[in-house]
Amino acid sequence: MKSLAILSHKGGVGKTSLAVNLAIHLAAEGKNICLIDSDFHGPSILTFFTPKSEIHWINSFLTGDSSLEECLQDLSNDLALSGKLLVAFADPTPESIQNVIRLDQNTSMKMLHYLMKMKSMLREEPYSIDYLILDCSPGTGFSTINVMVITEIILFMVKVTNADIIGTSHMIEGLHKQLKSRTKIIANQIPSDFLNDQIRKEHFQKLIENLLKKDLGDKTVDFMGWIPNDLDLYKTEFETAIKTLEGNPTRRMIHTLDKPDHIISKIIKELANNLFGDNN
Repeated sequence: MKSLAILSHKGGVGKTSLAVNLAIHLAAEGKNICLIDSDFHGPSILTFFTPKSEIHWINSFLTGDSSLEECLQDLSNDLALSGKLLVAFADPTPESIQNVIRLDQNTSMKMLHYLMKMKSMLREEPYSIDYLILDCSPGTGFSTINVMVITEIILFMVKVTNADIIGTSHMIEGLHKQLKSRTKIIANQIPSDFLNDQIRKEHFQKLIENLLKKDLGDKTVDFMGWIPNDLDLYKTEFETAIKTLEGNPTRRMIHTLDKPDHIISKIIKELANNLFGDNN
């Protein structure tokens, strides 16, 4: 089983969408996937799916109040996937979010114990998971550090704004010891005309790599590429929000499921190969 944590310096950069799209792509390829919402500050994986009526939040497993089996929902058949997709949702209530914000070190260590137990269980029957993908809270709180401890690959998603680029470089520098050599970075919401200019792309990539090298010395952070803006997605997201406000909740669009031939779907498939190898 290979494991991936998706991190960011700040919220709203698209890491949840990336986690969901990667999970759907791999499950559609026949792999067994477990997708965990570890963004306890602003959980939103729930908005991409239609869960079963009764939900046991992953929070309750990490505190020892529910079993892993109770917290995992198998959505493979609902989405007509050839592989297995198990999803664990995080509690979005204000009370739960406040509890995580006030998390102390002792509780954090207890949650780390259950994370390690979860990872061990997912390797074995009846789960036999091939890929474990965790969407983390922004920043460097206890819950994010815990996820980093149990995962082999760390992928930072950055939105190309001054605040996010500089903040991400500082975050990676601060986590230098925990990250070791597992760090990847991908840039999201890039204007399409920029991506059509190879010279500008290469120049900007070197600027990012030089910034990270300056902060980290000889440490290498692999730059994984770019994801373009999608104006159709913005329109669809707005229309979905309107339906929800009208009392008709519907799941958000997943490119690799709903638009498998879209450029973003193709980029995510290529990213999966680069992250996990050509035999994924």
